Amino acid sequence: MPTESRTHTIESASEVHRPASGNSDDRPTKSPGKKRRSTPYPHLFRLLHWLISAALIFSVVTGLSLHASAEPYWSMFRGRVADWMLQGRVTWLHLLSAGVFVPSVIAVAIIYFRFARAIPKGRRRITHVLLVVGGLAMVATAPLLMRPVGPNWVYFVARAIHGFTGLILLPAALLWHVIDGVTAYWKLLIPAFHPTRAPRWGSLALFVVLATATTWSLYGEMPWTTAGKTLVAARIDIASETIDDLSALPWEDAAPLAIELANGVGFEGGRTEVVLKALHNGDELFVLAEWKDRTLNRTYLPWKKTPDGWQHLATDTKDESVFYEDKFSLIFPIEHDPEFERFGCAAYCHVGGGRAFGYKGSDVPVDVWHWKSVRSDPLGQVDDKYWAEVDFEAEDVGRHGDPKEDGTGYSKNYTADVDHPLWLPRDESFVELGRIIREGAVEYSEEAAAAIPAGTIVPGIVSNPFVGDRGDVRCTSEHLGDRWRLYIRRKLDTGSEHDVRFEPGKTYGFAAAAFDQTSKRHAYNLTTYHLHLAP
Repeated sequence: MPTESRTHTIESASEVHRPASGNSDDRPTKSPGKKRRSTPYPHLFRLLHWLISAALIFSVVTGLSLHASAEPYWSMFRGRVADWMLQGRVTWLHLLSAGVFVPSVIAVAIIYFRFARAIPKGRRRITHVLLVVGGLAMVATAPLLMRPVGPNWVYFVARAIHGFTGLILLPAALLWHVIDGVTAYWKLLIPAFHPTRAPRWGSLALFVVLATATTWSLYGEMPWTTAGKTLVAARIDIASETIDDLSALPWEDAAPLAIELANGVGFEGGRTEVVLKALHNGDELFVLAEWKDRTLNRTYLPWKKTPDGWQHLATDTKDESVFYEDKFSLIFPIEHDPEFERFGCAAYCHVGGGRAFGYKGSDVPVDVWHWKSVRSDPLGQVDDKYWAEVDFEAEDVGRHGDPKEDGTGYSKNYTADVDHPLWLPRDESFVELGRIIREGAVEYSEEAAAAIPAGTIVPGIVSNPFVGDRGDVRCTSEHLGDRWRLYIRRKLDTGSEHDVRFEPGKTYGFAAAAFDQTSKRHAYNLTTYHLHLAP
């Protein structure tokens, strides 16, 4: 480990621990005549020795849960968080640990390599270098995972380095370092790394400055981290009652905001780019969203008639990524939420809880616009929902739909204990865009089923338009071969307690996610964006 020319006296010891130059065994030397011992390590290094160890252990624990919940093809645990792993707001906790780990690694690296020549060769130097260089690799790759940029191979390489280093290399090096320390140098461990002996306040002040800069940058406060994160809704002078075709609005007057999303199942390389534009007329907000998606998916867990009965086309009804629809979502905290401003979706997304890909929940109510290519798009609506406090007694924990009239919206055409559809279409004219139109749905009967030929696909959804708050957000869409184009409109003030109230001249935090034929495993990032309505 590094030394400096000035040593710091430690009381009540009988040995002086100094690195033995050229001794590969690196055993401590003894000075029997001394009753005082000096620590050869700078005060800041001693302090960081404990701080970085704790941050690394916590980062590994949280990182393991995040890896377990990742896409099945990437996760060693097939996308499921085991009961013994840390659960809950793991992403948020991982980011908090990064706030300690990042500046600590940078400071330790500076101190360590400054005194590199004084470090004896041998097994300890190897573990030291692995820990320091591995930590720097984690720091370098983290921004590419939080805010993906560049081609897919850059993201994949960064993810592979981050995962291997954080889950294998660093834990192994730390374990070996601990074993070596407690077996060969356990008497010197506390004296040599005493965190409060001979404090150097100047060095500590410099570290505080470094920690402030890295933490603010990590959590999106520095100027270079906030650029390109605001969507401005330009004001237009067009009355709402005259607007029928949303594509005819003057979108050329709206500045685009590009958002890179990653970690999604289905998309090429798990990534897609969403480009948003926004307009408002003082009465309504209009949003245009385009994102890359090479396949059009309008399927939702359908049934297939077979010669022997019915086959439910599903691989996992709780975590489906084959027989499923495309989706897109925007979320807006209804009240100002400092945690969302700092951590983005990590403030609301929870890992584990016995649910595939986790669950949602927030102490601050969150307005959720969830467009679904089968369940809501054919209705000309975006599913208007909200997130609230975590409640494991509720079916969807923290996710809720806005109030609606009974018998409106969509219903699943299956239950776990029935081996056939609950409804059948009266005839083919009532099958549209992956759904059965509710007015043409008839309850299942053997007589009606017998009239359906083998090979027929019966949709897994029955629907009609939402009536009530849940139908406040309207839309039109089109798939253009390699991407979706979605137009959204909503009143600035719907009067619902579950909806964010927009006002011209004000700014609102938001985040976006895109789903490619998957129920849960969407593409996302951890950035908080802002929507500003021009006065």
